[in-house]
This record gives sequence, structure tokens and C-alpha cells, in this order.
Amino acid sequence: MKVIRDIYKPCYMKKPVIALGNFDGIHLGHQALIKETVRRANKNGGTPVLFTFYPHPIKVIKNINEPFLIQTFKEKAKIVESFGIEKIICARFTKEFAQLDPENFIKKILVENLGVEAVCVGHNYTFGKKGVGTTKTLKEYALKYSFDAIVIPPVKIEGIVVSSTKIREFLRNGFIANANEFLGRNYTISGIVKEGDRRGKSLGFPTANIYPKNEILLLNGVYAAYAYIDSKKYKAAVNVGVNPTFRGTLKHIEAHLIGFKGNIYRKKIKIEFVDFIRGEKAFKKIDELIRQINSDIKKIEKML
Repeated sequence: MKVIRDIYKPCYMKKPVIALGNFDGIHLGHQALIKETVRRANKNGGTPVLFTFYPHPIKVIKNINEPFLIQTFKEKAKIVESFGIEKIICARFTKEFAQLDPENFIKKILVENLGVEAVCVGHNYTFGKKGVGTTKTLKEYALKYSFDAIVIPPVKIEGIVVSSTKIREFLRNGFIANANEFLGRNYTISGIVKEGDRRGKSLGFPTANIYPKNEILLLNGVYAAYAYIDSKKYKAAVNVGVNPTFRGTLKHIEAHLIGFKGNIYRKKIKIEFVDFIRGEKAFKKIDELIRQINSDIKKIEKML
């Protein structure tokens, strides 16, 4: 997968068909758009391309510092490649870039620098300074500059439009099963296992401490999950939070891999969240905590 970051430098691609958007999460709506992009490119002997931005435009425009993104750029790239995207254009989104008017974005970047053959966007796509460019604007410029503009209708589940915003809402409120349905796959977080204070082991439940590159959007609490390590899959009881029983303050992830034995430190791990079990709670006595963990593990084993 080739990643192009300099959008101001002419880049030769054979008949590029470009999926344009932020694509955070690569949910079912994004997937419909990407599949159409790949289909069009393959039909016309062109190159299927994904054009996205980093950081997310809303983070820059609204100066958002708290966790916001559903996935990392590397995760995004891996998923879109599996759908047939051959190249990713990742534009650096700055306050200066945000001032670019819609026509100059189309003319100078998509047409002159990239030689666009067709552009695929979602139904509510906006672009250019203050988001004044719309799908209607895009179609007008497509006629002017001789490329095709394809607008993909929304994907709905039970009458609700699938969107990154809705998925973030689900994740922040513990509705992991709903988030998974909208994503079309289980939500995952990856990282390297780091050595913690070994408190889990002393309680009889050794855990993998993960401080992921992902922004942790998840509601604090216990989750039923699968953990992948050394190409093997394990059922896991996963705690997201700060360990209030022990007066912790740093939000992180701890995973107890059911049936795992061996050294886990410094290994790569992927956590695949299946369902939310309960919220995080501070226990007055350690025995109460141990009983609750035992109960959580039994419930998760039965569920998975």
C-alpha cells in the first residue's frame, strides 16, 4: 500500500477513481463508498484511491484535544487495502489548508495534481473553506473540469444513518454491540503489553496492561472480548478505566486472557470488543473485588 502525503506535487496515477472523505472507522457506509470506488476503477482500468486527512479536520477546526478518533491511520490503511484500495492520499490538515476554497481544492489538487477520473463521496460530504462545498457543488465542478462525481446514498440500520459520529456515541456510552453492528465488524484496539504493578497477578487474575496508540473512546468498565497474541485467539475479560479501587488516575486497558500461560510482556496484542458487561466500580474490600472479577469471568466465558 503506497501512501502519498504531498498533495501539492503532481502524482501520476492511471485513471484515478478517488474516494474522498475522513473515513474514521471504515463503517458500513464507508464500505459502500469504497466498494463503488473500487468497482468503478476496475471497470475502467483505473486506480482505486482513498483521499483522507490527518489530523481529522474537526480536531483542527474545533480545537478538540480529548479522545475522538475511532481508529489509528495504520488500522484504517489495513482495512481499506483489504477492500481493494491501491493507494492512499493522506493530506496534512492545517488551519491554512482549511482556508482553501472548494474550487481551488478541486482544480489544483484533484484535477491538476492528481488527474482525477472520478470522485466518490458520501451523501452529506462537504469540503473547502467553512465546508461551503457540497455534493451539488462537486457535481457542478465535475462538469466544469470533466470528471465523474458519484454520490453514495446513506446506509441505515433500523432507520438510523450509519455514521462515525453515531459510532463514537455508542462507544462512549458502552453500546459496544451497536457500534460493532454499524462498523460491520468488532471494534478493536491494538498495542504493546507493558509491565504494570502486577496487582492482577497478586489477586489471582494476571492481566496484560495495554497503553494503546488508539484514543480510548470506550466507556470505563468491563467488556467481553477476544484477545489475539502470537497468532492465537483467547477469550478475555477486559477492564477499561483507572482502577478506582486502588485510586488510579491514568485511563488504560487491562486484559485477562482466559487460559493463557506464559510471558506476555512486550508482545503485540489486539483486543476485539464483543459486549459491555458492567461499569467500572470502586470496591471497599479486596475480597469484594475478587468475587466480582470471578463473576465477570464466568459470565464472559459463557457469553463467548
